[in-house]
Amino acid sequence: MKRENNTRVKHDPNELIRCASCSHFRYFDNRAESQSPHALGRCGARPWDGNRGQWALFQHHCKSFVKAAKA
Repeated sequence: MKRENNTRVKHDPNELIRCASCSHFRYFDNRAESQSPHALGRCGARPWDGNRGQWALFQHHCKSFVKAAKA
């Protein structure tokens, strides 16, 4: 099986990722029910820096990253 065809394959931990592309990431709810791609959200796995709150587009290394399925 090719790695790029499986959306649930864990990412190479040596590459930079963005939380917005991870299946563990969820934006915080807001009353306007809209989200900026730059908005703060939370990590549902083991956060790379130990903080549940994460910026969606900040690039970093993460061992818990699992690519999210495309909507």
